[in-house]
Amino acid sequence: MFASALLFTSISACSHYEALQKDPKESSKGDDESHNEGQNCGSCHNINGHEAVREAGWWTVSGTVFREGDDKGDDNAIVELWEKPGRAGKLIKKLETDKEGNFYTNQILNFMGGCYPVIYTPGGQVKVMPIPYTGGSCNSCHGVSTSKLELK
Repeated sequence: MFASALLFTSISACSHYEALQKDPKESSKGDDESHNEGQNCGSCHNINGHEAVREAGWWTVSGTVFREGDDKGDDNAIVELWEKPGRAGKLIKKLETDKEGNFYTNQILNFMGGCYPVIYTPGGQVKVMPIPYTGGSCNSCHGVSTSKLELK
């Protein structure tokens, strides 16, 4: 009985993982379902979040990009996570900001060695993070202990 339950749990876990990899829930240009721009998304969107969040999944990467000098989110920005600095190595993930300037994904990503975030607009402004990051909740620092993510 215990072995059957263990096997079922293992298969369920694998199926959930594969579903997230194939069809993750993530931000995209024009979406208007997000909220609380500038706040630390990971403080609620985690395994310990309220029931609605747990059912929808939690964000493995999330944050907000703002227009420079404005409290309005930039709905035209793109966030990339790179394996190496200077947009080198493998592109781990590319996300678009939604109407609020928020970006997020529940896809399970491997950036244990760190990733190098890059934010940019199609107009050409680019900002890079020169040190590796292993967290995922970008607004846990940006807008708190470092400047918020801003583009012109």
